[in-house]
Amino acid sequence: MEAMRLSSVLLGVVVLMASAADERTKRPNVVVFLADDLGIGDIGCFGNGTIKTPNIDRIARNGAKLTHHLTAAALCTPSRAALLTGRYPIRSGMASHHVGRVILFVPSESGIPQNETTFAEVAQRNGYATALVGKWHLGVHCKVKDFCHHPLNKGFDFFYGTPMTNLKDFGDSGDKVATSQFKRFNPILLSIIAGTLVAAWSLLRFRLFGRCGVGLLLILLVFPACVVLFVVNNFKFMNSMIMRDFEVVEQPIRFRNLTQRFVNEGTKFLEERQKDKKPFLLMMSWLQVHTVLHTSDEFKGHSAHGAFGDNVEEMDWGTGEIVNALERMGLLDNTLVYFTSDNGGHLEEKGHDGSQEGGWHGIYRGGKGQGGMEGGIRVPTVMMWKNHIKPQTVIDAPTSLMDVFPTLMTSVFKEKLPTDRVIDGRNIYPLLSGKDSTPPHKFLFHYCGTDIHAARYTPGKGEDVYKVHYATPRWIGESEGCGFMCHCNERHVIRHSPPLLYNIAKDPSEKTLLDSSDPENRKIIQVIGDAVQSHRQGVEDVPSQFAFGRMAPRPWLQPYCNFPYFDCVDAEYGSLHDR
Repeated sequence: MEAMRLSSVLLGVVVLMASAADERTKRPNVVVFLADDLGIGDIGCFGNGTIKTPNIDRIARNGAKLTHHLTAAALCTPSRAALLTGRYPIRSGMASHHVGRVILFVPSESGIPQNETTFAEVAQRNGYATALVGKWHLGVHCKVKDFCHHPLNKGFDFFYGTPMTNLKDFGDSGDKVATSQFKRFNPILLSIIAGTLVAAWSLLRFRLFGRCGVGLLLILLVFPACVVLFVVNNFKFMNSMIMRDFEVVEQPIRFRNLTQRFVNEGTKFLEERQKDKKPFLLMMSWLQVHTVLHTSDEFKGHSAHGAFGDNVEEMDWGTGEIVNALERMGLLDNTLVYFTSDNGGHLEEKGHDGSQEGGWHGIYRGGKGQGGMEGGIRVPTVMMWKNHIKPQTVIDAPTSLMDVFPTLMTSVFKEKLPTDRVIDGRNIYPLLSGKDSTPPHKFLFHYCGTDIHAARYTPGKGEDVYKVHYATPRWIGESEGCGFMCHCNERHVIRHSPPLLYNIAKDPSEKTLLDSSDPENRKIIQVIGDAVQSHRQGVEDVPSQFAFGRMAPRPWLQPYCNFPYFDCVDAEYGSLHDR
């Protein structure tokens, strides 16, 4: 009898353990696709009839298309920080008060703060295997080579990609970001150096200054100019690299087969999860379509829109390869798939021949870098999750990249939101699943650096969505652009008092300005103004990651391989001849 009871107890324990193990294997997986500078007008399911994106369109067809999905910033570094943390960038010090609004150098101290929690960290502590493949652009080191901002210290078990971003400096055309914004950058610096040297010689020759005075002049003018000239002309040396975890395995980046490499690394990660049965979070962070436009031979001439269209179609292929791998391995049905872009298209980005090399804004106004302009912050977004999101769902309510953090935390990882910090995102699972159609955000605030340029207000059920502009870019003519990039400081914006008011639910192109003297419209402006003021009061001062002292490159933080040549190729993917 005792033996029978013991057997029953043991059997019950085995059943419970098996049930727990089975429950672990059934926990939903997550795949996040993040494009770079992709405009809402660049994707088929968002109205582009000439660039072919069947794989992204498939996600929309089998799930949801979010037509009003917004980034927390119109540039990559702050937007990516907001995506990972669910918080406005200004709360974590990831918003800049000057022209440098993104991390500019790998060997700097700037980066996502250690006390910020990412959704990858939440996944990791819940037993998920996590991986980031592609672009990071949220910092590497702090004071020493400690990798404090590195993906492996922000929740990812595996990293293969660039710690920086893609830049036109990394190509072979000789184009540079600095000289794109300031055409005479190099000549001016060289003139300063040459003029100072001539002046120094003259002062010594005619004994107008002593050697100490001339030496001070050279230190104050020539040395800084030489440093700036070196840095500007060596972006590729300092920033173009591929890392595998903490190790630099390629420097500079060889673009020829880069997308295929990313697909391969993502697929290998999925194959490992198929074997060990662990739930996973995979983030595929494409370098497309940021310049330099890199396209493999198979996709050159593939589209009707030149190098840019080829780039989009190769990214779509890569997205499809990962989704197909999920399906082939029997993982797709239990995986939440999310595709979006870190900001809108770069309208001003042109090739040598004048061809468009930046993304397109569709029916919306403005683009990348432009604070509150819709074309810079409304991004093409699709999601699918079998048995949770009905096929061909369309979500028109305003949502945000910041919503990913709380949605994953509460509806996937089954944790409560933290109470020690403000989470600005909202759980949009009820909206996606059709359980609740109430718009998740009553107010959303649109920053240009540290300044609020616009805000939107969604009263009731979302039939109306009002947007005010406190400042707009000072565009060049009718171009909706500013040379190479619009900036946030007073010289580059137009202030509006009273603010401009639009109903973007009915006028998404913002063509019909509402009368601010109308009593009802005045009330709306006041309601939004009160919300902006309340929000500002709730933002605590934190150290800025964009302080000049943090952003400046430090030689001792420079990652490199193959000293003293600083040149290596990832041995796993080819030789030096495969550049």
